[in-house]
Amino acid sequence: MIIRHKSDAEKTAVDEDKFISKRYTLRKDGMGHSVHETYIKPGQHLHMWYKNHKETVICTEGSGQIQDLTEGGTWDLEPGVLYALDKHQKHILSSEEGMTVLCVFSPSLVGPEDHDEEGSYPLYEDDGTIVKH
Repeated sequence: MIIRHKSDAEKTAVDEDKFISKRYTLRKDGMGHSVHETYIKPGQHLHMWYKNHKETVICTEGSGQIQDLTEGGTWDLEPGVLYALDKHQKHILSSEEGMTVLCVFSPSLVGPEDHDEEGSYPLYEDDGTIVKH
């Protein structure tokens, strides 16, 4: 059994200009997915495209919007609303006042991932090297 506290996840946090992502589980935990708590900082409009991962997200605090740039549509996010990027959709995640979301990634993130110029996470080997296509 794996037990993690917020203080454990804070040790793995990735703090970018636009958000802070605390990683609760990673690939090394062997779950087949990773779980993250992400705080979207106020006034942000994040252009993202997880071309290497699928992601499920549920809003737990604050509010924002998700805009699907691949299939079209915009949805309001508030606590209890979930969205899933089941087809690697390009999207814009925005919040004017700040928002906390829980994210599940498949395949699991290794830990050091940071968004590239396309708004995507590269695929990493277990040793932390980037997978070359």
